[in-house]
Amino acid sequence: MNRRNFLKYSTLLGASTGLMSLPKTQLYAAGENYDGPLWLTVHAQGGWDPTSFCDPKGYNGAANVDAPARLNNYDSNDIVKVGNFNVAPPPNNFQAGGSNFNENLYTAEEFFTQYMNKLCVINGIDVETNSHSNGKLNTWSGKLRNGFPSFAALVAGTLASNLPMSYLINGGYSFPANLITPTRMDSRGLTALYEIAYPNRSVAAKNSNSATYFTDLVRQAINDATNSRLDRLQLSENLPRNLTALSNMKLSRAEIDRLATFATTIDAYDSKISDDFNGRTQAFNFYKQGRLALAAYEAGVTCSANVTMGGFDTHGDHDNRHYPRLMDLLMGLNGIMQEAELRGLSDRLVVVVGSDFGRTNKYNKNAGKDHWPITSMMFMGNSIQNIPGNRVIGATTDNHKAISVDPGTLDVDVDNTNPNSLRITPAHIHTALRKLAGISQSNNAINNPLNSLDLNLFGV
Repeated sequence: MNRRNFLKYSTLLGASTGLMSLPKTQLYAAGENYDGPLWLTVHAQGGWDPTSFCDPKGYNGAANVDAPARLNNYDSNDIVKVGNFNVAPPPNNFQAGGSNFNENLYTAEEFFTQYMNKLCVINGIDVETNSHSNGKLNTWSGKLRNGFPSFAALVAGTLASNLPMSYLINGGYSFPANLITPTRMDSRGLTALYEIAYPNRSVAAKNSNSATYFTDLVRQAINDATNSRLDRLQLSENLPRNLTALSNMKLSRAEIDRLATFATTIDAYDSKISDDFNGRTQAFNFYKQGRLALAAYEAGVTCSANVTMGGFDTHGDHDNRHYPRLMDLLMGLNGIMQEAELRGLSDRLVVVVGSDFGRTNKYNKNAGKDHWPITSMMFMGNSIQNIPGNRVIGATTDNHKAISVDPGTLDVDVDNTNPNSLRITPAHIHTALRKLAGISQSNNAINNPLNSLDLNLFGV
């Protein structure tokens, strides 16, 4: 093969792979057929307020309803106990009889009651920053330093880099660190997916009734001729790099069938519609991100996905803006979990939910809350990656400051008398997640060290 032909075939390779992810580094435990779970990371962008759902702090009694330093506009006597979880009630004006009461709004109590036995909450996490960029970096990579891969990218690049769309993203911190090529699956990404999966449809590739360029017989003849030509080129080629390029080109064309399976799988079930979300558009749109990830996983093209919901950076009018968004997040997550059940995937899903950081332990002059480094995260496991359910790790003070924990027992050091106690940081979270995923000793993990103590947060 001459240089001109090689460049031509290399260009075709790049064009034909479109949505594909090709390995960039040495793989670890990456087989031809990935049979691990779908790792779903959920990013509440902007900095959520854990005291509004999983780490509640209210005022004490009606006499303190207008206390200037109150953390929240609800009475601590209304905090709900669900299993081992303390769950925040709605702010006063969202409760029955309040000016913003809306019976269509989901509640944290509903979510924790439904998923109590699958849910682990870690409170009092110190992300060590008030910066959005650094908060996202630390929360999703475990490092306050640029260049480290997100956990979702690390999993995809280590365990399933051979899949066509191993790492799906929808915004948030998704840096792949050259371990994997992320695939963004927004509306434009979906359009590209259908066009690649069904190259013979002339317009509206998603529509199975769309007109085609060629008949099935002609299309098959073209495919046969293309494959024969590639086979001849491979037989006549001696240079290893050229052989690899030709092999990848052939593989990419074969993968189109898997992408077509994915495209078909998206609409293969009687999934939820917007009416199921009581008119909550944000909840429905968030659910659709998860639905897409589940369909891709079911089709065998994905192992890891990052889904997001924005709108949590509420420096003004905090209660009226932040609380409904939090409930939409939980409502959408509930929809995703129900979709996983519908598709028979609930025992093959691991969910990690977090945000940039928390929000301040008081309201500002605009009735908003500002950036605060103390936050919480939620985790839901499956039958293999068994995250202990109905469990709360860590705690915060009444003023929402982190309480240190014993590194061995994870007991909270309320009196600050244990000289060995430490604050939980994202590095501890990611050390435990890497261990849970079985990748802590992989080359990719070793090349991106966390240098953190193993707190054994998930009992692995």
